Amino acid sequence: MRHSIAALAAALRRTPARPPVPLAKLAHDITGDPHYFDLTALNGIRLVAAIAERAGQTEPNRPDLVRALLATVGVIADRLSATVLLFNVEAVGDGPIDRRLRDSPAPVALTLLDLVQHPPVLAPQTLTVVENPSVMEIAFTAGVRQPIACTSGQLRAIDHVLFQLAVAHGMRLRYAGDIDTAGRQIAAVVASTYGAELVAMDDDTASEARQHPPTTPWPRLREGEPPHALTAAVYQEHDVLLARILGAHRL
Repeated sequence: MRHSIAALAAALRRTPARPPVPLAKLAHDITGDPHYFDLTALNGIRLVAAIAERAGQTEPNRPDLVRALLATVGVIADRLSATVLLFNVEAVGDGPIDRRLRDSPAPVALTLLDLVQHPPVLAPQTLTVVENPSVMEIAFTAGVRQPIACTSGQLRAIDHVLFQLAVAHGMRLRYAGDIDTAGRQIAAVVASTYGAELVAMDDDTASEARQHPPTTPWPRLREGEPPHALTAAVYQEHDVLLARILGAHRL
């Protein structure tokens, strides 16, 4: 405990950092362990809380807001490690990311640094956001032309930044995830925070998918049970979900 307090005090003394320093470098130089202040670990959570308290702010509760707070004191966290995939997304600006989106015939992987330092100017359009990269692969190989993004599961800072950018540019959001507990939780956040329409995540879709199992037999409903009584997950790779997510394209 004494070591943790000393490390936290040392980190606070080194902020604001000029020039900015990566969080892992700050942790390494203070403790010898670049993962000491990882934001999912207790020491990282304590560091964020201490910086917020010193700034007289409420402790942020979303990963993008955590990173924004750290950036105010010159600490850079995870700008390159996570990516989002964008495909067929119309960009109308003149920046380097706009040009990448326009020029690439394939899905484009963007980092948090890309979205924050060179945010593209996105045209008003309907953006379908999916949870699994395999859906993006299917859309690409099938020649699907609708704008699609992939956030890869649990929402990270980069995902929130993408959603904020989409809302700011007047895009209509559709969100589709796996039909399981985690998928529904993610979808609820996206819908309540960013106004996204949820696609292919309702009980009717799940029921239809379960009537057409891929290979493994599904447990059958007892007579009179509602569709949601079954707890087995239905994944986006199922043809029933893909048809509703991607439209009338041949899959």
